[in-house]
Amino acid sequence: MSRWLQHVSRSLCTGLLMAGMGTGSALATESNASEVVAETPGFTDLVDQNADIERLYDGGIWSEGPLALPDGSVIWSDIKNNRVMIWREGEEVREWLRPAQFHNGHTLDHEGRILAASHGKRAVERQNEDGRWEVLVDLDGEQKLNSPNDLVVDAQGRIWFTDPTFGIDQPEEGYGGTPMTGGEYVYRFDPESEELTRLSTPAVKTPNGLAFSPGETTLYIADSELGHDREDDSLNHHIVAYDVSDDGTLSNERIFTDVSPGVPDGLKVDEKGNVWSSSDSGLQVFSPEGKRLGRIDLPERTANLAFAEHDGQHYLFVTATTGLYRIPIKVGEAQTQRD
Repeated sequence: MSRWLQHVSRSLCTGLLMAGMGTGSALATESNASEVVAETPGFTDLVDQNADIERLYDGGIWSEGPLALPDGSVIWSDIKNNRVMIWREGEEVREWLRPAQFHNGHTLDHEGRILAASHGKRAVERQNEDGRWEVLVDLDGEQKLNSPNDLVVDAQGRIWFTDPTFGIDQPEEGYGGTPMTGGEYVYRFDPESEELTRLSTPAVKTPNGLAFSPGETTLYIADSELGHDREDDSLNHHIVAYDVSDDGTLSNERIFTDVSPGVPDGLKVDEKGNVWSSSDSGLQVFSPEGKRLGRIDLPERTANLAFAEHDGQHYLFVTATTGLYRIPIKVGEAQTQRD
């Protein structure tokens, strides 16, 4: 074993609640280990080897799309229960939105409004100041979108989102339907002009999570094609990188890294340019050059993650199957404003 390979185990109680159960979580009888694994010396500059991995909730079915809000609370999707949950320090986890139109990913626009990728509406929608949800985009030409999955907002306020078919292929993750666009694509939507642009990403078969590098010079896209058939090892399970021009044009398509076990799903980039990806075994962290620095193993299949900061401490909030986890880290999220 390399002298840099450091293991720190944290025993976490895990257990499943019945589908649709109430807001609380139950103590479980089975213990599963979580651990921080440093595969390079620099990984402990990002997360402490003794980091306290807290499980905050375990009452979901398939947890996705975490978003840290300015007031310190965190919302996330419990997709298969068709609801969005909310966590606040010192309070019981509760439902925030139900029915939630099978929301998946969430983010904030520049005015602090919540944006959601809705499987149910096959749309990107926004919560306005009055609390009502407004569909921003649901058509590619005259064709309905598939099931928007994840989304990010760039420095110009444009919304970049992925549109795989998971939310219509899997009845428990949406209302069903027929794919109409002829594929699974990545889009850029300008709320000001209402212009929708389908981006050229030929190496990405099933786009999922996406994130910008610091300064928005690189866009990373998770390709979760293997998620359609986990028995077919020939399907993609990698992250693809693109150079991003000032006008949003993508170029220099390249495979950034493969992710296994499972598939990359949610992605985030830290202020040092490292890429944090979900996987079946937890989180994996890669340098800007694509070298894996280390991982954070969790006892459940991991879907997505969100950076947060409170009183000068950086955190990750991670959604993984039934649960929401909080992990203290030493680095913040990338700032995407161009120089």
